Amino acid sequence: MAAKTLNQMLAELRSCGSTRLRRTARVIDAAPLIARLLGSCRTLAVEERPHGLVFRLQGATDTAAMFAISCVLHLPAGANLLTEAEQAVAEHLCEGRTLAQIARLRGVSPNTIKSQVRQVFRKLNVESRVALVRRMCP
Repeated sequence: MAAKTLNQMLAELRSCGSTRLRRTARVIDAAPLIARLLGSCRTLAVEERPHGLVFRLQGATDTAAMFAISCVLHLPAGANLLTEAEQAVAEHLCEGRTLAQIARLRGVSPNTIKSQVRQVFRKLNVESRVALVRRMCP
């Protein structure tokens, strides 16, 4: 099997992004292509965002055509994602407290805590307390 040129890899990456197939099937195909492309790039800019870093890279194909890539590196497990109140609720959940106990400790209604728990789960992309503990707690 012949090695692919950077032009061929760019064309494949474009097709990965535009297909309507299941995402996981196409990400596996794209990963080695991206790794090879990044090796030939130089950094144009790095921006710090609330949820991570954005790298803007530039490279050239085998035929000297220029291309640009933006890479986003997300911060780990909730770093800088949660408000102070959500962080406190998440810590109480990690301690194994119930919603009612957390509401009493925080001096708010149980409905407020339920809302904050939903936000914590959404922001951290978890669906259960167990997943939250695995992701956040020591």
